[in-house]
Amino acid sequence: MGRPGRSGHPGGDGPGDTDDLGRGAGCADAGTDVPAATDAASSAAPTAAGASRIRRWTVVAWAALGWAAFTLVVLHAVSRFDPVRDPVSRYAFSADGAGLLEAALLSFALGVVAVYTALSASGHRFGRTPTLLTVATTAGLVAAALFPAAFTDDVAPASGLVHQYASLLAFLCLPGMVVCLLDRTRSAPGLAHARRTTARLLIADLAALTLFGLAYGVDTLLPRVPELSAVAGALPVGGVQRIVLVLHFCLLAGLLEFCRASGGGDRAGQEG
Repeated sequence: MGRPGRSGHPGGDGPGDTDDLGRGAGCADAGTDVPAATDAASSAAPTAAGASRIRRWTVVAWAALGWAAFTLVVLHAVSRFDPVRDPVSRYAFSADGAGLLEAALLSFALGVVAVYTALSASGHRFGRTPTLLTVATTAGLVAAALFPAAFTDDVAPASGLVHQYASLLAFLCLPGMVVCLLDRTRSAPGLAHARRTTARLLIADLAALTLFGLAYGVDTLLPRVPELSAVAGALPVGGVQRIVLVLHFCLLAGLLEFCRASGGGDRAGQEG
């Protein structure tokens, strides 16, 4: 999705940075007349109202993400499934953890919305593409919470399909949202460190998603091929899925660093 910059020097702050993921990734919306450089956060000091809104939504984001992570930890502690081999969706059927997975997914969805709103309040201008990716991520998480996977006979197969594709939608759209943000802030002053950190997390996240696709999607979504099935069987689907989840949490935490580093609160609410 991204590619190294032209300079070839990791960690550089110029337009050829190796962390310049998202360049040419299709995140610039058709028909917009705002140059990429002006999409970056303003360097002006935030107003009191803008700074208060940033703090409020940042607190909501940390609280929602923290509660989601805590709920998932508790769910794993009280369940007897194998975290290496069993997918997270199976934990919804744990007798001691009923409702915890659904609560974690809904809290994570709230965290995505809160991160997006905090970024908008800090002055980052979002167009159609990152906004739609945020909506898709949130909708996927909510649908996955409301429609359980079909691991037992009392769950309709249609519910399992909705859960499967909703989870896939959320897993793929969240990194896409990050790619768009990196693309739109590549010329913003004061964000070089935040961009480097988030870009490295994004690379790790995309690598883990690729492994998860091999472990889970080869036999589930594609026609069976013996060679690919052997590779997929050797990968611990549950363990890889949990790595992706952890990296998704880290990506959202990295995006909150953009709110602290920017200081463009006087544009709060614009296109947010």
